Amino acid sequence: MPAMRRSVHHAVTAALLIAAALSSVSVHAFGPAGHRVAGYLAEQHLCAETRIALQPLLAGMPLAEAGLWPDWIRQLPEWEHTKPWHFLNVSDRGSIARAARQSPDNVLAALERFEQELADTSLGNRRRGQALRFVVHFVVDLHQPLHVGRASDRGGNLIPVVLAGRTTNLHAVWDGEQLPPTGSRNARERAQRLPDPATADLRRWLRASPADWARESQALRSQVYDYPAPAVGVPVALPTAYLEQASAIVEQRLLQAGRRLAGRLNALLGAPGQCDTEVATR
Repeated sequence: MPAMRRSVHHAVTAALLIAAALSSVSVHAFGPAGHRVAGYLAEQHLCAETRIALQPLLAGMPLAEAGLWPDWIRQLPEWEHTKPWHFLNVSDRGSIARAARQSPDNVLAALERFEQELADTSLGNRRRGQALRFVVHFVVDLHQPLHVGRASDRGGNLIPVVLAGRTTNLHAVWDGEQLPPTGSRNARERAQRLPDPATADLRRWLRASPADWARESQALRSQVYDYPAPAVGVPVALPTAYLEQASAIVEQRLLQAGRRLAGRLNALLGAPGQCDTEVATR
């Protein structure tokens, strides 16, 4: 095995071991637990053919855990180049399509690229398995409002806020930091408690394209930034009403992410005519 290929292989193996070791740690919403919630929700709505197609790609790992892999590997030097794949910078009224065209390193471009690899059965299971992990992760990332954020504050990372008596940042709040810790078992239970959408809403959600999901996240900025202006140099004190609204939006976005993930996997991997899922391609 060539040195570069061997290095990547070891990095992938190490990252998967890290993910497995940390799978029981209590974490928060759009962090690992949010990806688990969306993944468990998606698992409930996969058709039989899709489940069979996923088996060799997951190699025994639950879909909900596979979605954590892209976050773990970007901490490794070999995968540092993947960091820009998790977000899209766009101004408040900017064009999502134009922002995505400015650089191939953004979450929309990455999702499209890896969906194509996942659907390409001429590629080996290892490469398609990697593509699957990125797809599962990026579908959820696109539903976090600040992953489609302002470059000026790095998607809220540069805005300090006070939460439960300690200082964090606005991005972390919308990652779900204000919610109760959610380990793997609780994430599954939480996914099961999410309400089923109305049939018309679900149909509309599935027909929306990834660019539409990004526009939905962009449109939530009026709520994301709707907090009292702080004094200069003082962290934002977020009111209870703000946090309650943020929690409700997070739950809704995770519900949309999970159902859309199932729809796209059924469309990509399910047998034609057996998985009646209509999803947008762009």
